[in-house]
Amino acid sequence: MKNLLLLLVVLASLLVSCTSESIDNAKILDDGLIENKSKKTAKLLQTLSPENPANEYDIAGKIHNDILDVYLSGNYTFNTIARISQKVDSISVLNNDLLNMATSLPCNFQEIQETVDDPQIKLEQAIANSSMTNAAKISLSNFMDSILLWETDEYAIIHQSIISFEASVISNAQFSNEDKRIILTTSSIVRYSLYYAKERKDKDWETSVGNRVGAVQGAVANSSTAINKSIVTGLIIQNLQTE
Repeated sequence: MKNLLLLLVVLASLLVSCTSESIDNAKILDDGLIENKSKKTAKLLQTLSPENPANEYDIAGKIHNDILDVYLSGNYTFNTIARISQKVDSISVLNNDLLNMATSLPCNFQEIQETVDDPQIKLEQAIANSSMTNAAKISLSNFMDSILLWETDEYAIIHQSIISFEASVISNAQFSNEDKRIILTTSSIVRYSLYYAKERKDKDWETSVGNRVGAVQGAVANSSTAINKSIVTGLIIQNLQTE
């Protein structure tokens, strides 16, 4: 009888030991999975950037953010289109990447003011009066409308949506080189500008329709003009919103 009780005690001890070990192993496994998931998430956040090497006009967006960063870091209090434009120009001449581009056209203050007052009308006019084919005009117009729906999403989702759009433009055999230049310059600036607002969480910069319209208006001429008009229009709208 004593031997039987001793045997039962030993078996019970082994059962408890195995169960505890199983729980411990399961906990270690769960902790390991959580840790790996956290590392992957952290790595994703570290590698997230606004770039799209497939877009040959990607540099336009990068320069846009570089110039914007210098301007906002200066905490300037200019509140007129003329003064903002003058300061942006003085920053631009120090940007080596921009110097390699075609010269930006002089800033049209009246057009910028009209864009601030009614961005949607000016967007429609800019697209309609451009040299793009009708198919490209429709594509760019749809893209600009889509941004209004995408901009509330996380940037990773926005980035992928814009890259998918750019891929469709790049592969479209019906679009002329001029069509692609205008559309891809605009989309690059939009992609980088949204990154600046969302990922940097910079309270001094919020993208607006006017900012994007400026990019379209300028892109019709060249990339440097697109960068300039987008920044100046965005800054004057930002100033009006914070007054």
